[in-house]
Amino acid sequence: MIDFFEGETEINSEFFGICDNPDTGVKTPAYIDSDIGNENKWIAVVNNHSKAPVYFNPIDNNIEIKRENGEMENRCDALLHNNCWIAFIELKAQRRNWIKRAVEEQLVPTINVFKQNHDISRFKHRYAYACNRLKPKFSYSHKIEMQEFYDIHGVRLVIGCDVHVK
Repeated sequence: MIDFFEGETEINSEFFGICDNPDTGVKTPAYIDSDIGNENKWIAVVNNHSKAPVYFNPIDNNIEIKRENGEMENRCDALLHNNCWIAFIELKAQRRNWIKRAVEEQLVPTINVFKQNHDISRFKHRYAYACNRLKPKFSYSHKIEMQEFYDIHGVRLVIGCDVHVK
């Protein structure tokens, strides 16, 4: 069994960022930063207005998930959750062709493996965030893709950098 919750960190901040340093030689996991002075490093911005505890666990470069052939599975960068809400988060810093890769190659495999190892239905609110520091806003909506994602996976897809804790 793959435990997506092992080693998670409790966060009580109302406002914080999720960062992922560029992999240059050494691959490092995503991390939390609550120092507003480092806001330029934040890829996802988390708003936790209730200030209730939220739990963070990096997935990529932290949790080993292997395919049947022994190769490493693609994974999203992080997981955030509380008692009724869960969010799978993929962090990007790319200008082109990043949404499809973030969603299909990283969020989907992670969600599928999570479902094989945990009961996702225990979370009333289920989200997958595709966040890009270089493209935080869009000129058109992705409503069709987002609805298709929900119909297939039972998880709401959000393409944007603002994560709102439920």
